Amino acid sequence: MNPAQFIAQYQPVMEPLLTLGTGILILIVPRLLNYIVAVYFIVIGVMGFPHWNLPTYMPLESLIPLVAGIVILIIPRFLNYAVAITLILLGALGLF
Repeated sequence: MNPAQFIAQYQPVMEPLLTLGTGILILIVPRLLNYIVAVYFIVIGVMGFPHWNLPTYMPLESLIPLVAGIVILIIPRFLNYAVAITLILLGALGLF
C-alpha cells in the first residue's frame, strides 16, 4: 500500500485524532500555539493531496490550510488572521 492509499483509507480516523491531539496539546503547552496550529494546518493540507484526482474534490480544500500553516510558521503574528481567513475560505467553499 503506497502512502496515498494509506492516507485515503485512514483519513476518516486520522483527522479527528489529529484534531483532538492538537486541542489537547494547545491546552498543555499554550505558548507553542503558533507552531501547533501551523503544523496542524500543514498536516491537514498534506493529507488532502491523495484526493486531488477525485472529480468532486477541490484542491483548494487542502491547499488553503497548507498555505496558512506555512504563513503562520514564517510570520507567527499573523496567526489570528490566517486562522480566520482559512475558516472563512473553507466555509465559503463548503457552500458551493
